[in-house]
Amino acid sequence: MSLQVRFITRLQKYSVPDTTLVIPSSSTNSQLEAILKGLLQQTTGSSNDFSRLSFDFLCLNQLIRSSLEEHIREKDESLLESIIEIEYIEKFQAPEPEDALMHDDWVSTCKSLGDTILVGSYDTKIHLWNNQGEHITSLPGHTAPIRSLIFIHSDEGEHEFISGSHDQTILIWKYDQNKNSVKSLITCKGHQGTIETLALQKSIFASGSFDKTIKLWGLEEQQQQEQTSTKECRVTINAHNENVSSIGWNSSNELVSCSWDQTIKLWNMDTIQSTQTFKCGKAVLSLDISPVNGLLICGFTDRFIRLYDTRVQEGYVLRSTFSSHSQWVPSVMWSRTSEHLFVSGSYDGLVKLWDTRSLKAPLYDLQGHEDRVLCVDWSVDQLILSGGADNSLKMFSFK
Repeated sequence: MSLQVRFITRLQKYSVPDTTLVIPSSSTNSQLEAILKGLLQQTTGSSNDFSRLSFDFLCLNQLIRSSLEEHIREKDESLLESIIEIEYIEKFQAPEPEDALMHDDWVSTCKSLGDTILVGSYDTKIHLWNNQGEHITSLPGHTAPIRSLIFIHSDEGEHEFISGSHDQTILIWKYDQNKNSVKSLITCKGHQGTIETLALQKSIFASGSFDKTIKLWGLEEQQQQEQTSTKECRVTINAHNENVSSIGWNSSNELVSCSWDQTIKLWNMDTIQSTQTFKCGKAVLSLDISPVNGLLICGFTDRFIRLYDTRVQEGYVLRSTFSSHSQWVPSVMWSRTSEHLFVSGSYDGLVKLWDTRSLKAPLYDLQGHEDRVLCVDWSVDQLILSGGADNSLKMFSFK
C-alpha cells in the first residue's frame, strides 16, 4: 500500500519544495528520514552533507513512533485516502551524563540556579555545589531529613534560599560564599507535619505539609528581623483531606496543589478559596506548571504521568496520559524554555525525558541510578539533575 504525503517544516534552512510524494505506507522514521535527506540533497545541491542531521516526524500533532500507516489508523483512518502532511523537526539529542555527586544519605530534593546547585539530603544538611561538580559547603540547621528547597536569589557568591524539613520547620537562608558565613537564618514555625513542598511568588512563598495544610509566608519583612529569628505564617489553608504532596503558582494570585487525597485543587489567593477541584482517582505525588504554555503535569502512584489544562472552565481538562514508568512518579518538571519537553523521576530508578507529542514512549531514558529516584530538576536549560535513594545526585547536560 502506498500513501500520498507532503513534507512541511518550520525550519527555514532545511525546507524542501511543497510537492506531493508517493511513499510506502510501511515507512518508519528511518525511512522517512532517508527520503527527506534525498529531497534536501536535490534542493540544495550535492555539496551539502546532511548525514550528521537527525530529524523527528510529526503527523496529526503526534510524533511518529510506528509505521506511518499504523500511526494514521490509530488517529484517523479516513486520512489514508488523502494527502498527508508530515512535519519534520530537528531531533533532540540525548542528554549526556556529566557527573555523579555522592552524599552520605538519600538525595531528596535538588534545585539549580545559574552555576549553583542546592541539594537537600536525609543527612539533615543542605549541600551547595557548583555546576562543575565541586562541593562548596554543607550547611547544618535542620534536625531531620530535608524534603524541599527553593532558590530566592543566587549571584556572585551570595545565595538566598528556603528549605523545608521532616522537623516541621522552614528555614530562610542567606549564605555568603565569599565569607563562608550564614548572614541570616530565619525559622518559620507552624506546621505540624513534614514540609513536603515549597513554591515562591515574588515576596510570598507557600508551603505544603503532611499536616494537610498550605501556609503562606512573607519575605519582605525579613529585612527588619534579627538573625536566627522566628516568624509566623500569614495564612493557613485547610487544603486537603490527606497530606499535601506538591504545590505551584499558576499566576500571581492562583496556586495549584495536589494531595494523597487523590485531588488537584486551584486556589484563588485573593479570596483564599478553592475555585476548582479535579478528582483523579489516584494519589497525586508531584506537579509542575509550564512557564511556557501554562499546562500542568502530575506524577501519580499508579505510575502514570497526566497532563492537565487547568485554564479550561468547562469540559475535559485531562489532555494526555504518559505511560512508561513502572513505579511511583514522585517528581516531574517542565523545561523552562520548551512547550513540549519535561522530565520525570520514578521509584523504578529511571529519569525520563518526554515530549508531550509522544504519549507512549519517552524521548530518552536517563539511566545511572541504582535505587529509587526521589527528585528531578530542570531549572537551568542545559542541565538536568536527579537525586535518589542511592545517595547520588546525577548531572546530565542537555544541548
